[in-house]
Formats: sequence, C-alpha cells, structure tokens
Amino acid sequence: MWRLLLLLALVACNRPGRSGVASGAPEAQPWPELAVAEVPALRTDTRPLPRDVAAMRRVSQVRMAPDGKAIAYIVRAPSFDPDAKPSDDDPKGGWTVSSQLWLAPTDPREGAPRQLTVGDASASSPRFSPDGRHLAFLRSTKGKRRLHVLPLGGGEPRVLDTGEHTPGSFAWSPDGTRLAFLAKVPETDEAKEARFRRGGAYRWDQEWRSSQPMVLTLEGGEPVHVHQGDDHVVQLAWSPDGASFALLTAESSNPYEAWMQHRLRIVSASDGSTQHEVETEPGSIQHMAWSPDGKHLAYERAHETLSLHNQLRLFTLATGQTRELTEGMDLSLDGFVWTGDAALLVSTQAKTRTELLRFRLSGAPSVLAHGDEVLALGTTDDRFGRVAVIASTATRASAPGFLDLRRGRVETLHAINPQVDEWSLAEVSVVSWDNVGGEPIEGVLYRSPHHADGPGPLMVLPHGGPDSVTQERFSSWGHFFAARGYSVLRPNYRGGFGYGRAFYAANRGRLGDIELEDIEPGVDHLIEAGIADAEQLYYGGWSWGGYLSAWTLGHTGTRYRAFVVGAGVNDNVLGYVTSDINHGIVADWEYLGRPWREPESYARSNPARFLQNAQQPTLVIHGEADDRVSFVNWQLLYRALRDAGCEVDFWAYPREPHGFREPAHVEHMLTQWAAWYDGHRE
Repeated sequence: MWRLLLLLALVACNRPGRSGVASGAPEAQPWPELAVAEVPALRTDTRPLPRDVAAMRRVSQVRMAPDGKAIAYIVRAPSFDPDAKPSDDDPKGGWTVSSQLWLAPTDPREGAPRQLTVGDASASSPRFSPDGRHLAFLRSTKGKRRLHVLPLGGGEPRVLDTGEHTPGSFAWSPDGTRLAFLAKVPETDEAKEARFRRGGAYRWDQEWRSSQPMVLTLEGGEPVHVHQGDDHVVQLAWSPDGASFALLTAESSNPYEAWMQHRLRIVSASDGSTQHEVETEPGSIQHMAWSPDGKHLAYERAHETLSLHNQLRLFTLATGQTRELTEGMDLSLDGFVWTGDAALLVSTQAKTRTELLRFRLSGAPSVLAHGDEVLALGTTDDRFGRVAVIASTATRASAPGFLDLRRGRVETLHAINPQVDEWSLAEVSVVSWDNVGGEPIEGVLYRSPHHADGPGPLMVLPHGGPDSVTQERFSSWGHFFAARGYSVLRPNYRGGFGYGRAFYAANRGRLGDIELEDIEPGVDHLIEAGIADAEQLYYGGWSWGGYLSAWTLGHTGTRYRAFVVGAGVNDNVLGYVTSDINHGIVADWEYLGRPWREPESYARSNPARFLQNAQQPTLVIHGEADDRVSFVNWQLLYRALRDAGCEVDFWAYPREPHGFREPAHVEHMLTQWAAWYDGHRE
C-alpha cells in the first residue's frame, strides 16, 4: 500500500479523540486584538492556473472550545514573491509556507476569525485548556519545537521549557495544571561517544529512538518521564480523573510498526505502571478517546483487514471487558467523538459521502442527517452539542466550522480560500457502471465546462492508496484539469474504502488486473454516454494512482493518447525492499506473501514486466526524498520506456517526499502535467 501523505487527498486533518475536557462553561473571555491575515487576492481570470492550485490554503486540526463558543484551527498558507530572484539562500523558487493558529467564534456576531500567531515559524496542535482560558500549541523557538501557552484573555504566549526533550503530541491534565507530551528519549552521552568513534556508522533498520510520555507542570521545572518499558508511544489520552493514561504503543518508531502494529493499554499517570491491558495483539488502531465520565475507552480497530478500520470497540474499566459496538455492520470508520449525552458520534466513509452514526452504549445506532458536506470530525463539548469539523463539498473548498448536533446542520466559519468563488468550476456528479464481472462501480466525474453538451477529452485520475476513496469533496486538481478542457473521472475501484470489507479485500493477489477490470468499463460507459471522446483519452495518477498509470500503459496499447506516472511503484520487488512501510504483513495482505516465497504473485502484478508493450508518450514525476516509493523506481521506469522506444520525459524534484510540499514544485509539476496532455491533443 503506497499510502499518500496526500498530495491528491486533498485535506490533511487530525481527528484526535476528546481528552480530559471538563464539563461546565467558563466565563466568556474577550478575544485578543491580534492581526487578521490577508487573504489571497481575487483576479479576473476565472480559470484556475497551476499557481492558483499551489497557493491554496489548507485547514487542519480543528478544536472546539469547552464552552462551545469558538473553534481553533491551523491554516497552512503558501505565499509567492513575484520579485524573488535566483539565490543560494532561496532554493524554493520565491515561495514560502507557514502554518498559523486561528480562532473563530461560533457565533459570527461575536467577531471575525482571527489569526493568533504570525511570523516564519509554523504553529500546530492547538489544545484548549479545560477551563477554556488558555490555548496551548506547538511552535519552533530558536530552532527547537516548544510548547506555547496563550492566554485568550489577552497577552503574549508563554514558552514552556521542556529542556532536552522535543515535544510532539500532547494533552492537558483535566485540572489544567499540567501538560503530558510525547518526546523521543534523548541519546545518552555514552551512545553519542560510541557513534562518534565509529564515524557515524549505524545498524540499518534497527536503530529507532522511541517516543515516551513526559509530564510538565505549567509552573515550570524538569519534565517527568512517566513510562515503564522501551516501546514507542504513538498516542496518549489523559483520563478525565487525571489518574491514568491510555497509551497506543508500537514495538519501535520504525514507520512500518508505528503505522499499523499497535497495542493498547492503560497505565498510571504517576509512575507508568500498567493498570489494564486492552489490546495485546498488534494491529492497526486509531482514534482512541475516553468517555466523559471516564468509565469507558473507545477506539477503532482494523479487524481481518490491513488498514480498513471496521470495528468500534468499547473497553469498560469496571469489568475489564471489551465489546464491539459495530457487530454485524460493514463500515469504513473515519473517526468519532463522544457527545455530552454519553453517546458516540461516528463518521463513516459511505461510498462518495460521509455518513454520521450515533451510537449509544446500548441499542441500535441511528443516522444523523447533516446535509451534503463531506466532513472530517474535530472535537466536541459536553454541554452545547457542537462538534468542530472541516467541511467540504464538490464545489466548495474545505473550511473550518461546526456541526450542530441538535439541528443536524453544519455551519462554516471561515472561507480560507475565497478566491475559489471566482473560479470557473466543473459540474460534479457521481457516475456508476458495471465492471467486467457485472459488479457495480462508482466514480466522481468532473465534467469540463468546455464540453458540457457533447463528448470531449477525458482524463482518468485514480486515487492513491489503494486503501483510500474518492468522495464528493473539493478537488483542486479535478477543477484545474476540467477548466483546461479535460473532463476528469476519479474512479472508486476495488481495494479502496467506503464500499465494505469484501470490496476492500477483493484486490488481494490481483493487483493491477482488478483495477483494470473496474476502471476501463467506466471509461467505455462515458464514451457511450456521449461524455468522453474515444480518440481523446488521457491517464495519470499519483502513488497507487501512479502504479495504475504504469500498469495501464503496458496493457491498453494506444487507447490513451498520453500518460503521467507520479510517485508510484513500477517494480513490486523493488518496492518491497526499499519502502519504509510496504513490506512484511503489508505484503502478506496485498500479494498473499513475500517475494522470496511467492514470486509469481509479484511477477503477475508487476508493471515492469509489461513495459515492453508500452507505446504511448509518458511523463514521469518523482520526489528525490521519497521514502514510501523510492526514487530508483522512476529511474527503472524511465530506462524501460526509453528502451521500448516510447516518448518519455522525467522530472525529478529535490527534497520532496511522497507527497509534494513545496509550492514551487506543485506549480511546476501541474504545469508540466497539463502541458504534456496539451502537447498530445489533436
């Protein structure tokens, strides 16, 4: 699974569970008089350009205040300096990016959204204190990440001294006097000396430094290490009574183990001693959160899957027993929050939409209506029935807001990309067809306004993963290519989320073939419907979408006029050996074994094996710092296509991991992608 950090995904969002938020509303506090950041300037050209896509802001990490009167969130804002000149001090093409902390009242009559931090250093992880009077967050100071605490009644943020520890995720104590944070265990002087003497040599894939929980009082002093053992702590949640931590752990910080080999236990918050072993068999767990009364711990787990979280489990402290709340249901879980009435509000990926379910501790769940928005849940509060969300539709960019649980309505609070309202947008719809086996398949179609009444060029843009799903949320890429005259089909092929476990597991041992069986009939359907021109078909994708682009290139002859292959595996054995996470049990799931024991499974699904059949022009795109899909994959593809006599071009991007981060690279990549298609149109 070539999981994206996702350039294509579109919205990055943390969805942590509720941790230690006290009930009761604090007195209203005046909003501090801080700067309001400029929004991107509107322009008269309504067609989004590559620079417009690169400049889009992203919202993440939404948090609701304990009194329900405000939400805090992070806005990532790229900025371009048109006057920047080539310089050794500026390797990023005149672009800068900063992520800053914002605060928005839930009642617009109380004021406009306000930017609380400014400057070059990025902020992250906002957390309200239990009384709502302070907002803690992470930010770099003098080159080191530190905890900051901002008084919301006015004043400057205070930097907490964490000594040699660099804080990661953190949580307030329920009484608001302490902060627990995760930090990598510092290297000992002896270890530093030994590394120095051996000239920096290290044991590859073995030397991983674990993160451990530390507790710091707001008055100052040395952080106290609260843990027993040397395992890696992925996530912590402070119990409402302050006596315990729920810890999600992995054997080490190796990305492969930290991503999906989790155990769950409850320990003492004073000395780290184990109180309850909740999950002892390693597996993929996420979104753990205490009930407001501290009697239960809820969490999501992947059951008989690799990464599809399909069980919502509830551990009861009094009995030490775990039970499944989703028994008999076939769900793709996507986060949850506890509500004030001791119920769980659960978000599920239901085909191309978000479906919200309310689970009480007994009885059947109910569906909560909320409109057409695709939602990412933030946090809730005990009294006011509001949940912080990131909301999006197919034609409205993601924005922070809240879900009113009583009225079942979403209120957005801050249009962080108002320029999108001036763009020429595609008509977006869900289309369906039958695959080769007669099973129903869906996709999201962005119909180009240039060909609204007849057939035109069609671009196939499959999602990454393959454990992902295309939903009816805003896609800057979909609208960008549609504005250039290409209708865009984003198919939901088997192996993805949102359509049940059987759909998710159907690609095991059949990678490549099964996606071809699902996607190509969808293209035929659009041709027959008079939407796509059979002589003007194009294909491109990122990550697993890049794999499918390379696979399709070797299997469809001249059906497509041009291909773009971005950051995807082209040799399966090479991918197994070089990827940070795609080996071991990941391979057991996807390829039904390891390449040394089941070589035929890898050969059967290997794009490189079929590149001798490639005929069509192909643009290759890859980041040089990609740990998920190594750069050598793209060197292999380029050489193979050159040897096959294909027209091929290869752009390499320095410093970029699996999902591109630098706006200059995003702008250039989209420019080259569009130009490649344009250059091969009739």
